[in-house]
Amino acid sequence: HHYSDDVHGIYWASLGGEGPMRVERLDPLKLCWKVLHAVSIDDPKPLGPRASHSLMSEAARLIVSRARTDSRPANRIVAEIAAMIRLSNEWRTEQIAGYSLDTAWFGRNARGLRAAAPAYFGVPADRLTRAETIALVGMMKFPSREPTRNREQFNEPYAYLAGELGIDPTYIHPERDLARLTPAVITH
Repeated sequence: HHYSDDVHGIYWASLGGEGPMRVERLDPLKLCWKVLHAVSIDDPKPLGPRASHSLMSEAARLIVSRARTDSRPANRIVAEIAAMIRLSNEWRTEQIAGYSLDTAWFGRNARGLRAAAPAYFGVPADRLTRAETIALVGMMKFPSREPTRNREQFNEPYAYLAGELGIDPTYIHPERDLARLTPAVITH
């Protein structure tokens, strides 16, 4: 699915990115040396900019989780690193972001932004307001924060991400901005 530049920008900001979305092309040998060096000096940023690493890492985690792979932690880590290397070299940055937006779990039985939009706001993804998009992208890391159970926990990532996008905090009003938020449907 193709997402607008604004949706990509919101997702990029949620990962801590600034400026245009970009991903470093990873060379397997250089990556191994970077990690070895980072571990030896206890470097908290061994792979470069946090947003770039987060973007690839999230997509790689989703790919590995959907594949039938060995579930031992060491094997999953190796599989995720291999997926990151391949993604960085074969996919455009927008494709990596789109994959994550399409496959992330949002709660309410919704996988992907297109399924989350009607589940939370009763409209297709292309009819979401910017505030609603910010709220849903902010949920990608915490899909268990069901807004009808704890609205304050839901509002927190929304307000944080809106601030990261440069929206003046005095203009952030979750109850007004997210008025179309629908209650969760409970099924037994």
